Amino acid sequence: MAKTRTITEGSIPFVMLVMFYSFCTLLSHAADTIRPKDMLRDNETLVSAGELFELGFFEDPFSGNSYLGIWFKSDMNKKAVWIANRESPLLDSTGVLQIRSDGNLILTDRRQTPMIVNSGSVATSENTSATLLDSGNLVLKEGDSTIWQSFDYPSDTYLPGMKLGWFGLKTEQPRIQVLVSWVSPQNPTRGDFTLGVDYKGATKLGVWRRDNAHMDIGFWDGKNFHFIFKNSSNSFNFSYVSNENETYFTFSTSGSHVLSWFVMASMGLMDEYTMSKGKISMVSHSICEESAKGNASECLMPMPSMCKEGDTFSVISGSMPASMIVNGSNNMGFSDCEFICQSNCSCTAFASVQDDQTGCQLYYGNKNDLLSIIEKEGGVIYVRGDAPTEHDVGGQRRLWLILVSSLTPLIVLILFSLWCYLRCRSLNCTGPTVNQVRSRDDVSGTGEVTLLPRGSNMTPTNVVTTATKLELGREKDQELSLFSFSSIETATDYFATENKLGEGGFGPVYKGKVPQGQEIAVKRLSKRSGQGIEEFKNEVTLISKLQHRNLVRLLGCCIQGEENILIYEYMPNKSLDSFIFDSTKRVLLDWRKRINIIEGIAQGILYLHKYSRLRIIHRDLKTSNILLDGDMNPKISDFGMARIFGENETRAKTNKIAGTYGYMSPEYAMDGLFSEKSDVFSFGIIVLEIVSGKRNMAFFESDQSLNLLGYARNLWKEGKSMEFMDSTLDDSCTTSEVLRCLQLGLLCVQDRAADRPTMSDVVSMLSNETIALPLPREPAFLTHMSSSTDADSSKSKHKQCSTNDITVSEIYAR
Repeated sequence: MAKTRTITEGSIPFVMLVMFYSFCTLLSHAADTIRPKDMLRDNETLVSAGELFELGFFEDPFSGNSYLGIWFKSDMNKKAVWIANRESPLLDSTGVLQIRSDGNLILTDRRQTPMIVNSGSVATSENTSATLLDSGNLVLKEGDSTIWQSFDYPSDTYLPGMKLGWFGLKTEQPRIQVLVSWVSPQNPTRGDFTLGVDYKGATKLGVWRRDNAHMDIGFWDGKNFHFIFKNSSNSFNFSYVSNENETYFTFSTSGSHVLSWFVMASMGLMDEYTMSKGKISMVSHSICEESAKGNASECLMPMPSMCKEGDTFSVISGSMPASMIVNGSNNMGFSDCEFICQSNCSCTAFASVQDDQTGCQLYYGNKNDLLSIIEKEGGVIYVRGDAPTEHDVGGQRRLWLILVSSLTPLIVLILFSLWCYLRCRSLNCTGPTVNQVRSRDDVSGTGEVTLLPRGSNMTPTNVVTTATKLELGREKDQELSLFSFSSIETATDYFATENKLGEGGFGPVYKGKVPQGQEIAVKRLSKRSGQGIEEFKNEVTLISKLQHRNLVRLLGCCIQGEENILIYEYMPNKSLDSFIFDSTKRVLLDWRKRINIIEGIAQGILYLHKYSRLRIIHRDLKTSNILLDGDMNPKISDFGMARIFGENETRAKTNKIAGTYGYMSPEYAMDGLFSEKSDVFSFGIIVLEIVSGKRNMAFFESDQSLNLLGYARNLWKEGKSMEFMDSTLDDSCTTSEVLRCLQLGLLCVQDRAADRPTMSDVVSMLSNETIALPLPREPAFLTHMSSSTDADSSKSKHKQCSTNDITVSEIYAR
């Protein structure tokens, strides 16, 4: 059991020290304050006057790290409601809390590296003391004035009297108070989920997973606070305060015998706790209940799953082999691992690596085969859908034996018929040809395809047969809807000019509408295009195997005569370049939207490089290939130039260099070498263009013959980074985020591929502001590459040229 704090003063005689120690022992219940020269060591605690809360050191049993925290004195588990050094844990149990001679509350260990606990409001005199109140608030006072309090810096717990919201609204850097979850129930490192005031509508409390809305907690109607959930105690009295200086929520609880509070749990749930007579109980709240739907228009309900097995996971006992570890870092929690697996339908199961539910293992095989490779003892594995059983495995094997023995003759017959057909076709035999068109009765979701002979008067409802797999060259892809050319003509009003959305290296893109009313985007391969049928096949083969919220979705295709057409989901906001390079529309993308777009693009590329079934290098990432849906969510498109990498393949070389000047990495443009770092370079260009609102290939700084990369590098070195930012973002940007994005962009466009970060590193840097970014080296293509434009460009300081992206279809390496 922890002792009460011991006060050490070197100048007190030995006898007085013994008497003083005895006195403190007798009055241990009153030790709620620490004063100058007092020391609180690892095995000592402060206890609030009413013995409700306790402050002291606690240890993470898995990492051995030590933290200074506050917990309920009656809680045997010592679950901290507030932590002083959450991001800077002590490495051992030598921690000491004391008030330094300058009046500041500091935390040190045997390394004697001080951490100022009250760094948000530094003391100005020596006359200070820190007291733990019965509210759970640790306050630092100068005389009778409070200069700092722990309630202004919440961890994951919302106690009565605590405020969540925005403060210092009239200052240059307003301060936000939110709850941030632990990365796992045992690891207090900052997790994925945040609970706080909705910055879009300040009268709502909500939960975010990073910057994406996760669920609503409740809202203020002008007089009262309404929970989306039915809270168990009904004892919360919320107040909402809003003025020119601050906007926040706070609450109290009714009844003196029951205390209630909230915790932002590591799984993204809002847990409600109550304590009565020293006993703590918990009620967990997640997605809103059926009865509560009408309480708020934006109550978040579960999205329907895109996966055949659904997005729910069953639990089985066992542990995966160590070879399946994707990330062993303790910064990746259970919810991260679940999210990665949930986002990829090919992911069959996942598990945590460490006992404290950090780290991540993923399994992509058949879930019935999982039982044969896992270790039966220890651990927990989460399997998509229903859990497999030994009976399932045995039954499946017997079923396969029956199917193989019975279907072998049929397969031989089919292969022989196919050989005859191909033989006949190679000899220019004539025969009936067919158009394959997706059944217009698509609402059934059967995936059936109608086969119609050309010239037939039959309608799609006359003849229906099961869909066959699309044959592309010698490879067979997964089932994909095939549309007839006539149905596409009808959908696009015969490729009317007013339906034309744009044109790229592939050919024109048109807007269309199917009979059910769904809008589609139709990409038609131009006969004059530098890209050909191989790129068309490549795009169909790749994108049909991919599924991610930041990749555009392929709905089907048409292969008829010389017509090669792709049908995509329609993106109402078109491409990113149509916003950031347009002087009128760029104002619609404030800083929050731009940072969300940057993070979405990064997540999409990371999926391609690491988490999809195929390791894919895109090779043509640019702003015109980033499409925006109705909510401005980014979707990566145009996979015609993409290439598949093997598991052990790190880079490849080509003599046919295809891509877009201004976005190609130097090693690819000059020598035909491409790798994951080629996409990282393109991503860096996109980040710099999003931040600046300037096109790389159309920008020229005449004084030093610098392009956009060189201009960004110079401003960063001179400490003038904010001059690089698009001026329309002045009112919406966060300075620290702008500086971080600029530095991240410069890291991605470094000349040497080895110096650039991986996309895993990029995502970590974007999502965790505590990660220190390395200093970027010289970027590639530092000066303007086009000598023909130099003379003209020198006429203006910052000339905005009208040069369009130049898409390279074929260049031979030097």
